[in-house]
Amino acid sequence: MTASPDSIDFFAKYGDWESARSITCGSSTSTKDISYYLASIREEVAEKAFTVLGIDTSVLEAYSGKVSGKAGSLEESVLGLYKSVGSSDAESEVDKAAKGREELRPFAKAYLLRAAMRKLGLMWYISRSSESFGKMQEPKKGDVPFPSDGISFMAKYGDWISVKKLSIDKNTKPEEVAAHLSSIRITTDRKIAQILGVDTDSLDAYAETITRNMRKSAANLQKVVASLGSAGSKAAISAACNDVKLEGAAMAYMFGRMMQSIRIDLEVSPDTLMDMFPGLKIPKPKGRMPGQKKKKA
Repeated sequence: MTASPDSIDFFAKYGDWESARSITCGSSTSTKDISYYLASIREEVAEKAFTVLGIDTSVLEAYSGKVSGKAGSLEESVLGLYKSVGSSDAESEVDKAAKGREELRPFAKAYLLRAAMRKLGLMWYISRSSESFGKMQEPKKGDVPFPSDGISFMAKYGDWISVKKLSIDKNTKPEEVAAHLSSIRITTDRKIAQILGVDTDSLDAYAETITRNMRKSAANLQKVVASLGSAGSKAAISAACNDVKLEGAAMAYMFGRMMQSIRIDLEVSPDTLMDMFPGLKIPKPKGRMPGQKKKKA
């Protein structure tokens, strides 16, 4: 019996959001194609994790330009940006985007910081616009194969197998959906880098040496950003890449790991979800999505 080819599938149906992407990982499929496909999923689920919670991201995108246009070195700009995000004016915008809900404020603040960071050109994840990809063709979108609401991510590529499914009904809370999307994002972050050819283990180890014993603070954020241009970081990034064209992707991955270490959120993180929604339980249904027909052999 012939084994089914490796593939990665992402299907989402939630309210008025529908997304369907599939890629068959055959012998002619390049690692760049697969990583780019994962990057497209990563960007979509990361953004949706904020909006499903109820964050008005348009308010924060509009305001982010006011906190990101600082002069000086990159680390000085980031320091000014971080302090500005905590200003009274910014807090007002955060409250507006969170629609007055206290439990949503940390996520609105994280979104404002990420929007401002992107305007500075400082990336903490490997995006589709990364120079490591060059010019790529956008993955084709298809149809969601199940009628009821749900989000499904299924990957089989070499020895990597990942299955993340969430059935959604009237009792499913938005924070449960956001947690599921965050889980997919975390999985793809590492795999995008690894499949491209970046040694993530060595970058994880280096990031840990830089951020060891660091706590969340403006000063430590400045130190982390300053470290990106150090000889040590350049050497670690070069050693982690089998191609010089991957170094930009490697730096973005490493910076993301550093930000996680000092607990500065730029995403909807599972830890913050648990803090703000005590008792949050993430359903993990097994088997097919509701209404999804079994595939014939």
